[in-house]
Parts: sequence; C-alpha cells; structure tokens
Amino acid sequence: MLELLAKKHNVWLNMVLSFGCDYQTAQDIVQNMYLRMHKYIKDEQRIMYNTEEVNRFFVYVTLKNMWKTYNTSAARYDVFEIREDDATEAPEVDMFNKEMDTAFETLLARISDEMRSWHRYDRILSEKYFKSDYSLRDIATGSGISLTSIFNTIKNNKKILKKKFREDWEDFKNGDYDKI
Repeated sequence: MLELLAKKHNVWLNMVLSFGCDYQTAQDIVQNMYLRMHKYIKDEQRIMYNTEEVNRFFVYVTLKNMWKTYNTSAARYDVFEIREDDATEAPEVDMFNKEMDTAFETLLARISDEMRSWHRYDRILSEKYFKSDYSLRDIATGSGISLTSIFNTIKNNKKILKKKFREDWEDFKNGDYDKI
C-alpha cells in the first residue's frame, strides 16, 4: 500500500500546500499520513478507487483532517533534526513561482469583488465558509440558521463562482497567467 501512496507523493504534497502551510510542514503531514495509513488500513482495497488507483478523495480528507488537527492541537508533530550531510535538496515546487502567485492573487481579488456584490446573507455565509476552517455544521450551530439553508446557499454560491471563473481557473491551471 505504501508503494501505491508514494507514487503520488507530489500530488499529496501539493494538496497539503494548497491548505496554506509551509513546505516543511507539508512534508511532515504527508509522511505522517503514510504512517497513519500503514497503521490503520490493513486491507488496501479499502482505499482504492478502482483496483489499481488510490482514492484521492479519501487521502484528501485524511490530509485535511491531519492539517486541521495540526493547527488546532497543542501537541505538534515531533520534529527531528536533520544533519547537513543527511539533507537532500527539496524538489522544485511550482507554487513558489512569482508569476503564478501574482495570477493567483488577481484571481482571488476578482472572486472577492464578485462576493462583495452579493446579498449580505450570501456574502457573510460564503466568507465564513470559504475563508475560515468552520464547517457547515459549525456555522449552523453558531448562527442559528438551519444546516439545510446554509448548505443550499453555499452550493448555489459555488455554482455562481464556478460558472463565472471557470475560464480563469483553467487558464491558471494551464499556466496561462497572462490571460487572467
């Protein structure tokens, strides 16, 4: 099972980096995910999408939960000192490209501008959901609004954003930063 997971190491690493953590922490979380999977998943078919591919969503949820636990717990992961002669260079991660960062910031600014034009109710719920680590259930509990209402609002707002920014997102993923 570890061999199958390790084949997609860069995918898992980029998932964790997309949560907003630094490179070294992302490496630690991915390595701890390997250990957790090895410890708790005895039947590897349990995490397979088809017979030959690892279920990315299962791994994504595991990594997201580990990231949230890392951020909220007082007990951080153990950090081991790496001697200079043991260190290997970190692989190039495309996310630190200045042009890409600028394009991403532009895209986020456009999305924020769009969200500011929404009705107050839609805007506040979307900002709570997208810009924080609150779950739909947490928002419902804290606001007194029904979970169904919040779910439908977020779902509709996601549709609006996907429809309006699909081309920009595709340009961003394809590296056409000048089109954004």
